[in-house]
Amino acid sequence: MGIEDPDEFWFVVKAIWEEQGVVDDNIKRAMLVSVLQDNTLTWYIKNSNDHPKAGIAEIQTALNREFNKPKSKTQSIIGIKEITMLLGETPWDLDQRLKSMIHEANMTLTDAQHHTWFVASLTPHLRMAVS
Repeated sequence: MGIEDPDEFWFVVKAIWEEQGVVDDNIKRAMLVSVLQDNTLTWYIKNSNDHPKAGIAEIQTALNREFNKPKSKTQSIIGIKEITMLLGETPWDLDQRLKSMIHEANMTLTDAQHHTWFVASLTPHLRMAVS
């Protein structure tokens, strides 16, 4: 399991532990090795070597700190370019979400650029409404 959202990851892992009745931290640590992948697994192994006696709470805190880092500017721009209106979302809500993403990316857009991206994000819904 890769980590897109550390909070979601921990929710799932804790649900598995609870379902299986796992209470021993040593067993929980061993189970983490079996579900982590790629850079998350590499991080976990290094963290385990650096802090061999860390409990699950410390591991969770360290993992969240490592993988809850803000997105890079490139990732933020990609998110802005790919934004679309969600089902049930109003155009105003979409615009607020777009403005928030622009702010998080620390970008400055002209009104014309903002309008262009906003209209582009509405386009799929406008096509459906016309059809």
